[in-house]
Amino acid sequence: MLHMKTFDGGPASNLDCGLPVKSQLQRDMLRRLRFKFSMKILFHEINVHAKKMLELAKEFDKTDHVEKMAIIIDAFKKREE
Repeated sequence: MLHMKTFDGGPASNLDCGLPVKSQLQRDMLRRLRFKFSMKILFHEINVHAKKMLELAKEFDKTDHVEKMAIIIDAFKKREE
């Protein structure tokens, strides 16, 4: 699957999968497709870390919006180093 092979972990807006993005509807459809793929991978029964990832996601969801953004920005900065 070409669109999954070209993913580098960055924001979805930088993803170049070779498919022309002609409309907001198509962008939304691709975003939902990426979400479905990532959820199936993360929560598949063979993934030994699935339970821990779900717990971390629930914990992250409880944090304040400003703190969430700070965590995300910090993660991107560390990734670039």
